Amino acid sequence: MKHFTLSLFACGIGIAAMAQSPLHKGEALLQDVPQLAPAFRTAAPMPTMAIAEFSDRPQLPLEGQATTDIEHYMSRELVVERQVIGITQYDLQSNAAIDDRMAGSGSAVSAAWTMSLEQTPFNDRGTGYNFFDGNVWDETPYERIESVRVGWPSIVHTGNGREVVVSHPGIDTPLHMAWRAAGSGAVWTEASIPSDLVVGKLWPRMAAGGEDGNTLHVICITTPVANGGTIHQDQDGALLYYRSQDAGDTWDVTDMVFADLDSSAFANFSGDTYAIHARGNTVAFSAFNDFSDTFVMISQDNGDTWEKQLLVDFPVDLYVTDMGLPEIGEDYNEDGLFQEFFNSDGAGDVHVDTYGQVHVSYGSMYYMDADTLDGTTSYFPGTNGMAYWNESMGADSAQIVAYSYDIDESGTLDFEDDIAAYYVGCAAFPSIGSDDAGNLYITYSAIMENFSTGAQNYRHQYVIHSNDGGTTWNTEDACDLTPDNDYDGYESVFGSISPDVVDGMLEIIYQRDFEPGLHVRGDEDPVDINDIVHLRVPANDLGDCADIDFEDWVGVAEAMDPQDIMMYPNPALDQVELIIDRPGAHQVTVMSTTGQVVYSFQTTATLERLEVGGWAPGIYLVKIAQGQQQMVVRLAVQ
Repeated sequence: MKHFTLSLFACGIGIAAMAQSPLHKGEALLQDVPQLAPAFRTAAPMPTMAIAEFSDRPQLPLEGQATTDIEHYMSRELVVERQVIGITQYDLQSNAAIDDRMAGSGSAVSAAWTMSLEQTPFNDRGTGYNFFDGNVWDETPYERIESVRVGWPSIVHTGNGREVVVSHPGIDTPLHMAWRAAGSGAVWTEASIPSDLVVGKLWPRMAAGGEDGNTLHVICITTPVANGGTIHQDQDGALLYYRSQDAGDTWDVTDMVFADLDSSAFANFSGDTYAIHARGNTVAFSAFNDFSDTFVMISQDNGDTWEKQLLVDFPVDLYVTDMGLPEIGEDYNEDGLFQEFFNSDGAGDVHVDTYGQVHVSYGSMYYMDADTLDGTTSYFPGTNGMAYWNESMGADSAQIVAYSYDIDESGTLDFEDDIAAYYVGCAAFPSIGSDDAGNLYITYSAIMENFSTGAQNYRHQYVIHSNDGGTTWNTEDACDLTPDNDYDGYESVFGSISPDVVDGMLEIIYQRDFEPGLHVRGDEDPVDINDIVHLRVPANDLGDCADIDFEDWVGVAEAMDPQDIMMYPNPALDQVELIIDRPGAHQVTVMSTTGQVVYSFQTTATLERLEVGGWAPGIYLVKIAQGQQQMVVRLAVQ
């Protein structure tokens, strides 16, 4: 497809381009996918910057509780094991694409997420981490693994047995790395990834590959001007590449800008709009853009040489906000103007399977820049459809394999007036895994027609699979892993699957909340405790997941019911009443959000009064345990 540059517009050639037939890329892809009715296809402003830091002082969370019990549910032959393995008040796990937050499988599974539990402006933000040894997860963490404040962790296991986490400490610093023997309990070793650049580096992504599994591939972008950075090599957000071939001990490639991705081809890259994965000597990364090409870069020699392939061929080169686009787009909102342009929604994933084949998935989106004086662009949050591509399909030839479902079969998606602002499409945040046989699995988050607060619809976590290398998918029988039969009021987002599916088990984590949207960004909801939930799903039973109907797994001790534990008043000033509506003895442990034990006792009583007048104001975590069953309740002390 011919590209048009802004200089061509100035010379008048762009006028000829405007006379061409409108593009129909998105229309062709999404024609069989349920969409909002045209009257509801409204545009919303895109943010002018991705979030790297956040300094607002959170309000005291007043409600909500989390249980760390393992729960088993069954639907026909499918049994899903679910457990809360962490919590966080900092609820932005990604501005767009979710990176690899799980590593390993079987008896060595590591999970990581951005975590903060303090009432201060997230000063304790860092990597929340938990480890599964094949039998149990470790205790819920209350402190980050790093000695400094960081965010946006990617975690991998290397061939020499390390688990490595890379993250960013700030807007003007090198990337941060922490490592130790996987699950060892040893103190984490910390270091900065070497760099000769004075500009900051943000939003890293990491993959482990190489013949011995010890090569680390890391990508990030330089800090954009809007985030307090500077222009680097004529790009406001340049994509950088780093490589270590000895699990992070030394780095033989640093600060590399690809020739295909420099200022001659791209004006900038945005935070979190990229993903990377490696297997053996094959390594691939994708960039999921809005007003420039969406593409994948593939190396077959462990990062020495690279080849670029287009996923979406954006028709205008080097476009920047407010320069004005020719009317050669699509009429997505059916207003008679062809000014909407199809591309990715910024949230995607890339994956290398056991045969070295590269697979990519991303959410669909329409964009426009109709107002050339407002300093921003617009997107259509109601765009529905998740795309999939692999190397056998050729350039610019993705297919739609998943979407939000027209559950009431009205012919259109019927949502509340307000869509929670994640700045992605209706089906978003894909994460890809595969097994040794080449079977593929994609988890994603989809807006639900049938679950809402009355103002916004909830998202649920889905999984689809392909048993023929991506040729066909069980699109119409996707499995809703979070069907909400418990409370009918959970938001499930930022799902990440361990890339390696071993012993037939999918290892997935996601963030769970009682309210659609975020505190840190977008809706700016009141701060609240979010659960980090792990799911273990048997891959062989996914065919029995249509119209899933979960029920308690017979033979497993019944978990504590949330109604069993109550605290009043909450927030408390001088005294709080703890009601434990269960028989038997219970161990009660009160901890600060840093994990310090403030108060601990055992009781067989139904009612206990806690004197809290002498406690420092803030958030406390009250754990009530009976054998293997336990529940954590938040207590706010004023």
